[in-house]
This record gives sequence, C-alpha cells and structure tokens, in this order.
Amino acid sequence: MNSNFKKLNKHQIKAVIELNQQDLQNHITKAENMLGKDLEVKGFRKGKIPKEMFKKHLDPEKVRALALEAAIEESLADFIRQNSFDVLDTSQLAIEKNDAVQLKFSVLLELFPEVELADLGKIKVKKQDVKVEEKEIEGAIEIIKNSRSSFINKNDDETANDGDRVEIDFEVKKDGQIIEGGISKNHPLIIGGRGFIPGFEEQLVGMKKEETKNFSLTAPADYFYKEIAGKKLDFSVKLNEIKRVIRPEINDDFAKSLGHFANVLELKENIKIGLAQEKNTKERQKLRLQILDNIISQSKIEVPDNLLSKQLDVMISDFDHTLHDKGMELGLYLAKIGKTQEELKKDWIKEAEKQAKISIVLRKIAKDRRLNATQEEVEEMANQVIQAAIMRGEVGQNDVDPVQIKENVTSRIINEKTLNYIESQCAV
Repeated sequence: MNSNFKKLNKHQIKAVIELNQQDLQNHITKAENMLGKDLEVKGFRKGKIPKEMFKKHLDPEKVRALALEAAIEESLADFIRQNSFDVLDTSQLAIEKNDAVQLKFSVLLELFPEVELADLGKIKVKKQDVKVEEKEIEGAIEIIKNSRSSFINKNDDETANDGDRVEIDFEVKKDGQIIEGGISKNHPLIIGGRGFIPGFEEQLVGMKKEETKNFSLTAPADYFYKEIAGKKLDFSVKLNEIKRVIRPEINDDFAKSLGHFANVLELKENIKIGLAQEKNTKERQKLRLQILDNIISQSKIEVPDNLLSKQLDVMISDFDHTLHDKGMELGLYLAKIGKTQEELKKDWIKEAEKQAKISIVLRKIAKDRRLNATQEEVEEMANQVIQAAIMRGEVGQNDVDPVQIKENVTSRIINEKTLNYIESQCAV
C-alpha cells in the first residue's frame, strides 16, 4: 500500500491511497472465503465445501464488491493508524482507478481539533446533599391518585373548576413571537396541579368547552426557562374537553392495590426511596455539567465548522422528534413562529457550540486516560438495548442493526467511564 496526504486546513486533510495487484488479490481471497462460508452446494455440508469447488458457485460481482469495500475500509484504517490521525469524520470518497492491478482512491478526513485541556486537579465542584421533604412525598401520592382516578365528562354548559382534568390547545408569545415550545394541541392537565407557569391554570377556571381565551402573565424572575424569566407572555387558549376527576381514597387498601405494600406507611417509604434515587441522579447530572462547564471555560478548544454543523443537525432532528410526539410538524411550527430552519439554527448556535465542546473534552480525556469499552461490556449492553427495543415494539428481530448498536453502546460506555473519571477528580 502506498499513500500520501495534503493538509487543506487545520482540521481537514485529503488522503490518496493506492493498493497494488497483490494487495487486491489478498482482498479477493478474503472475500471468496467469507462468501464461501455461507454457500450451500448439494452434496457438501455448509462451510465444508472445497475452495476450488465453491469458487465456481460464487457470484463474481458480489466477490468484487465485498473485496472493494474491505480494501477501502482496511487500507484507510491502516493509513489513519500509521499517521496517528484522530479522525472525526470521512467524506468525499472518490475512486480514481479500480482494475485488476491497481486500486486508487482519495478521501477527505475531518480531524478532531487540538485541545489545551484545563488542569483537572485545580477544578473543584462541591457535591450537594439531597433531602426528600414530606411535601414531595405527598405530591407523589397525588400524582399516583391522579393516575388511578376515573373521569366523567362534564356537560357542555358546565365550567372548568379546580381539580378538573382538561385538554387544551395553546400558543404562548413573547413580544409578538411564539416562544420555543410555545405551541401544543390537546394538551392534558389537571387544574390546580401547578404544572404550568403560575397563574395559568387559574385562568382556565370558569371556561366552558370550545371556549377560547386570551390573557397575559409575567413569568417568575427565577423561572427555569431563562429566555422568558421575568418576561411578559401572551397566551391564547382553547378549551377542548372538561372532565370531573374521581380520585381514590388513600388508605391501606389503596396501598395494597399498588403492589407489595402492607399499608400506607410502606407505600410512603417506598416513594421516599424512589424520590431520593431520582434526586441523587439529577444532582449527579447537575454536578457533572458544572464540572464540564469549568473544564470548558478553562480549556482552549476550537470547534471545527463541520462538527458545529453536525451538532446543529442533531439538535434539529431531536426537536423534530419532540414535535412529532406532540402531534406537530417542524415545518408548521416554524411557520407559526415565523422562522426558517436556518434562523432556528442561528438561535441555537451557542448551545450547539457548548455541546460540541463537551464532546471534544470527553473524547480528549478518554484518549489521554486510555478509557475504553471491553468486548464483554459492549456485548452485555448491546444485548440489553436490543431486547428492550424489541420488547417495546420499536424494531423487529430482523430489523436490528447489531453493528450500529454496538458502535452507539461503545460510545456510551466510554462516555460514562470518562464522566466517572472527571467526577472522581473534581467533585468534593
């Protein structure tokens, strides 16, 4: 194999790789052997057919296609390894020559940027203890009560009251523009459940089915969504459905109906344990993000344009899936808020850059610390992911792509090991 490359900029190189006749013959032989393993010929057991025999039964086009694929894949991997390139992505594959004596191709390689990583030993973030309050346990019991409640349709002339279950269409605008996530159809809620911005549910009290209402509220200054915190918001609401909620009584019989609980006290203790686990998980996620924020702010990281573009595409795709789950289309949403997809990307560029920097930092630390996923770890998690997807009905047995799943699982395992490492170094 012969190869050379030209550096186009700090993050891109163009590689040219050539394989000679002997190289190509080796790949042809490998392809024949691979296809021969699955070949069935009358009079021979599968996998036990003499080579000279099975070669006559192989499709030459399939052999050449498999050999070409393997030749490009293996030679490119060798080239990257020999030059110690840290490759982010490959593109623009061009086969310049492909005959019996020579294969020559070129490919564009996107490289991970150089990173001047912060000294992790100097970054310290304090862990926060979590505590479950009695009101949180009572709140969880209310949610369970609501989930076990029955519903009775109210008459068309009856109004919505505190405690009723309603379904609404709504739009939320700030300065005349619909905010991100500010559109929903047939959105269910229990009035008084305080699942919305303060004051919103009170506005629904007294409304009738099919009635519309416009009103304005000011979001709390400490609202979790910083883009609207302290801002005046204009709401347009249509009430589609009202149901009276019949809630069960909380007693020992109710506790027993939920599972292996002897009484209400056991139910509350189980809820307390679950809430503590949930809060610990959220606190750990928050701690990790704080550590990563510190690492990013104290490191020198240049995000390549291609990586930033890919991150924005991922964010758009995820948002599209979220809208679909709510019964909406991205195109209609963009039309409602008066923006194009490119304008939405422009709004998100700061967050996309942060996410790209996080991925660069995690990859850098994993590489420096030689954090890898073992074959056993990958196999175990991949099997769990496949079985879970099949059980949920998301894929059929024949639709599973084990190679892609193992790639995704490998990345997840390495990321988790890397996050565990930075937590061990920086959390106090």
